[in-house]
Amino acid sequence: MKKEGYLFGAMILLISNFLIKILGFLYRVILVRFLGAEGIGLIEMVNPFYTFILVLTTWGIPLAMSKMIAQETAEGNWGNINRIFRLTLILLTASGLITTTLVIYFAPVIVKHFVPDSRIYYCFVTMIPAIFLVAVCSVYRAYFQGTKQISAIGFSQTIEQIIRVIVGLTLTIKLRKYGLEIAVVGVAVASVAGELGGLLFMLAKYHWQKRRSKVLLPAPATSSSLSILKGLFTFGTPVTLTRLLSSTLLTLEASLIPRGLILAGNSMRTATEIYGRYSGVAMTLLHLPSIITMSLAVSVMPAVAELSAGGQKKLLEHRITESLWITSAFTIHSMTILFFYATELCGLVFHAPEAGEALKVLALGGLFCYLQQTMNSILQGLGRVKMLLFNNLCSGLCLILGILLLTPVKGLEIKGAAIALSLSNFTGCTLNIFYLMKFTGIALPLNKIIIKPMISGMISLSALMLLDHWLRPIINNLPLTILLLIGLTSLLYFGILLMIGGLPLHTLKRLPFFNKWLS
Repeated sequence: MKKEGYLFGAMILLISNFLIKILGFLYRVILVRFLGAEGIGLIEMVNPFYTFILVLTTWGIPLAMSKMIAQETAEGNWGNINRIFRLTLILLTASGLITTTLVIYFAPVIVKHFVPDSRIYYCFVTMIPAIFLVAVCSVYRAYFQGTKQISAIGFSQTIEQIIRVIVGLTLTIKLRKYGLEIAVVGVAVASVAGELGGLLFMLAKYHWQKRRSKVLLPAPATSSSLSILKGLFTFGTPVTLTRLLSSTLLTLEASLIPRGLILAGNSMRTATEIYGRYSGVAMTLLHLPSIITMSLAVSVMPAVAELSAGGQKKLLEHRITESLWITSAFTIHSMTILFFYATELCGLVFHAPEAGEALKVLALGGLFCYLQQTMNSILQGLGRVKMLLFNNLCSGLCLILGILLLTPVKGLEIKGAAIALSLSNFTGCTLNIFYLMKFTGIALPLNKIIIKPMISGMISLSALMLLDHWLRPIINNLPLTILLLIGLTSLLYFGILLMIGGLPLHTLKRLPFFNKWLS
């Protein structure tokens, strides 16, 4: 079976994620304009509860399966791989069916006691069947991730997003005349349809490959079913606790932020609108750079697991440094642009310039948000999930305390929530980097990973401020000015980074499209 290289897999996912993010971004823009901030606020109240239930359903098992398969792949134990796959598929299929049934039954109780706005009920119930689909699909995605066939994941996610956007826009437009409570149900139906499309692709891909590849024919397994199940739950339980913590925090955010805004003197409807602008506009723009970083995070976890299992410490250290550098280099420039043009971008794209204040604060802490994502994948690949759980617990406490203390303050309000999230990301990222360097013996060149990109970012920000002041009255066209200056400052940023040694050519030479020009 042909495996895909670490950076090749990341590039395939990058292209896929680019398409997914563009489609998702346009989808979100249309939804915000069509449903308004209040409608997006209702949708964003559903998502954390859905995520929490999904984490309980899968229990970290897909990630554990991916790591185990990556280790077995390194040793060529295809009999064990087949057994791991079959056991995980049975386990998560049963879990998905049971959870979906229970949640639909108890949905009225969940909405009544845990949601600040009861209008989300129909949207919530409609989205629940997606849990079963995601649980089953996650087994196939974990298999392809573990065997380093990342392109299959990218194609699946692209199909899923295309279906979600088409179905979502069609239904939302048709249902809008019945009110927001019914219109948001169209978004839930679209999520179910998208997950179904992604699952069907994964099923077809796996069985097509099984027919073509001799490796997938039955082979003797050296690990017992009991030892495999023990391995899945031993690794999966700490991962689940970490993800439960994350999803619990999202759920608490969706509940505490609107309540804090009400304590600050806003009505329920106004609080829902403000929360919708924060989560649906500011957070959407903040997460745009994840086109690159999420692709890297998915690709780096099995690479780190395989190198760690093989005892290749020097190459392992190089891969970790490389992934953190790529994350930092691309994130810092993106955050510079979001910080400077926060209000303009929120106004031009979403017709919600009020979200710009929160976006400015979020952009200041954006680097730590993205480094945290990559660090999570690295520590999971190394099997250090218990320490990851502890670090995330510390950052989560910072987030909740920050929301409770800052959001109800008149004048801060939603900016207080943004400050809390930025401080939380900083805390978690710092603890993870400290642990990686202190207790694993891996040396990270922080000068290259953080300092040099920050120097380039500050210089490009200064240039952006000067050029904007000079060009905006001359061009007299805000969208054109922003696009032009993004291009110019991007060239300046990466040019400076290259000159000061913060852009390693040996990494670029390994990427498709760049290797022909730099070799």
